[in-house]
Amino acid sequence: HNGNHVHFARDGAEMNSIVLEICQQHSARRIAKGKSMVTEETNLNRFLQRAGLDVMETDLGEYIIQQAGETPSHIVGPALHKSADEIRELFQSKHDLGPRELPETSDLVGEARKVLREHFLKAEVGIIGANALIAENGYSMLVTNEGNGDLCANLPRVLIVCTTIDRVLPRAQDATAMLRLLVRSATGQAHTCYTSFYSGPRREGDIDGPLEAHFVLLDNQRSDILAGAYREILECIRCGACLNHCPIYAAVGGHAYGSV
Repeated sequence: HNGNHVHFARDGAEMNSIVLEICQQHSARRIAKGKSMVTEETNLNRFLQRAGLDVMETDLGEYIIQQAGETPSHIVGPALHKSADEIRELFQSKHDLGPRELPETSDLVGEARKVLREHFLKAEVGIIGANALIAENGYSMLVTNEGNGDLCANLPRVLIVCTTIDRVLPRAQDATAMLRLLVRSATGQAHTCYTSFYSGPRREGDIDGPLEAHFVLLDNQRSDILAGAYREILECIRCGACLNHCPIYAAVGGHAYGSV
């Protein structure tokens, strides 16, 4: 569909290897990465970094915890456990930008934007996730509140979408129905700031977009789950509403559970 390359990965190791191979085919060194729970599941970042690639998370929450060497504590707000003071100290120690105060939250956001923008402009490969894949037209749907997904998808020459077989929906109207439920449940908004539909590589006459696009679909035992008694767990749309309601989660935080 639409000139996309589609890959099927049986497990996390296979997905990581496919992504690395695509990066190596293009001699890529720098990767701009959007937020993706699937790549957390497979430990993709560590795998690519061990192979010598410079992988930068571009979602602000994910960027913060990457700098801190931590894992996400919440499926929607990965750095929910961090205070502004902790982030200020982190940026002052990690960013080589001389002495500065960063008194306001907006100063922290501004500094992160400055650092990330450099990486966006230099990255040869963009890696993002998908909230849905639409079978009838071959489009992928991505929901973000920062626009970093669009920069990852449109600036680098190569785009890799890492997602799972349970994200595939039959029609565009199924994706938009899910979208209404997802956004209200996740953040209480009627609509996110950025809801993007990506068709694939740049077409004739397009002024931007990747020259090559890949979908990597991860199974990782989802086929077994689908065939078993617990198949309804694959209906989870990753909205995080359960976490926001759970008194135990609210008291002990996400890291107590060991994994996303």
